[in-house]
Amino acid sequence: MTTRLVKTLIDEQVAELPDHLSVPSDRVLMVFKGASWADALHSAELASIENPLAWSRRACLCGEWTVTYEVRA
Repeated sequence: MTTRLVKTLIDEQVAELPDHLSVPSDRVLMVFKGASWADALHSAELASIENPLAWSRRACLCGEWTVTYEVRA
């Protein structure tokens, strides 16, 4: 992997996160979206998430649902 010459806004925001909001280094975030809550859960189910109801974070922005899972890497 190469190091970026310019730090992006996202890189800066992630660096400023408090420890209790950051993702542990042995985990990755998997994010699924859908027009409804059920659609987002169904997308996670299609991606072989074992328990779609065990989500980590969820949000509804502008009528689109997003559900996030912390998965061991």
